[in-house]
Amino acid sequence: MNHCPVYTRVGGHTYGEVYPGPIGKIITPHMVGLDKVPDHPSASSLCGACGEVCPVKIPIPTLLRRLREENVKAPDDPHKVMRGQGSKYSRQERLIWAGWRLLNTSPTLYRLFGFFATRLRALTPSNIGPWTQNHSAPKPAARSLHELAKAHLEGKR
Repeated sequence: MNHCPVYTRVGGHTYGEVYPGPIGKIITPHMVGLDKVPDHPSASSLCGACGEVCPVKIPIPTLLRRLREENVKAPDDPHKVMRGQGSKYSRQERLIWAGWRLLNTSPTLYRLFGFFATRLRALTPSNIGPWTQNHSAPKPAARSLHELAKAHLEGKR
């Protein structure tokens, strides 16, 4: 607990469970089910400090990542590992990440997206939820980095 950046700030029993610290984030979901404590595995920066100082070499960051994966698995997944699995599953989030993966693994789609994002930046919404209560909404740059680099190289010729 003394090495975890999260727990040094918030204290040991912040989440109202018996076992505090990084070990508590692993033990508690196994004892009561992920549906009862769905935020426990996510209350970590995954910096790895807890795993480095653990005297018995428990791979705490690896176990926390695994709990996070179990937390967002589809509830109807046939491979049930633990009680409460899939408590943070979101079909919408799954579709958004699938689109993100497609966009970032296809160079053509990526460049098309960049082209249209810079040209249509005026259409970017100014209110994107709670973030914009205290911050200005992010907008794409007027020109992409690829365009700026290409213009720079052509200017040198």
